[in-house]
Amino acid sequence: MKKLKLIVTIAALCFTGGSALAIDENKDVLCATTQVQDCPEVGDCVAVRPEDVNAPTFLRIDLKKDEIGVGERSVKIERREQIEDRLILQGAEDGNEDRRDGVGWTMSIDTDSGRFVIAIAGAEEAVILFGACTEV
Repeated sequence: MKKLKLIVTIAALCFTGGSALAIDENKDVLCATTQVQDCPEVGDCVAVRPEDVNAPTFLRIDLKKDEIGVGERSVKIERREQIEDRLILQGAEDGNEDRRDGVGWTMSIDTDSGRFVIAIAGAEEAVILFGACTEV
C-alpha cells in the first residue's frame, strides 16, 4: 500500500510540476504559429495557412530590446505587462503599399503552457494566430 501511494504521488508531481515557462527576460523566446484564422469581414472567419495572409510561421521575441523579429524585419513592442500567468505584448504598425490601413496587435503568452494567441486588427478585418513559444 505504501508503494502504491508513493507511485501515485510521483505520478501527480510529474503531471503538475515543471510545466511553467518561466520567461527569462535575458533570453530570446521562439514562437511557432500552428493555426491561423482569417476574418476579412464580421463573422466570416476561415482557417488558413500563415502564408495565405502574410503571417509569420516563426517569431523571435527579444524582451531586452522589446522587439518581435519576423524574418529580417522587427516589430516594436510598445506595451508589455504580466497579468497573472500571461505575458501580454501590444503594438501598432503603419500600413504599407499592400495594405492601406495600419493595424493594432495584441499577443498573449500563457507562461504555464507556452501557448500564445495573437490578434491583429485592421479596418473591419482581423487575423488571429495560435501557437506555442519556448525560450532559446
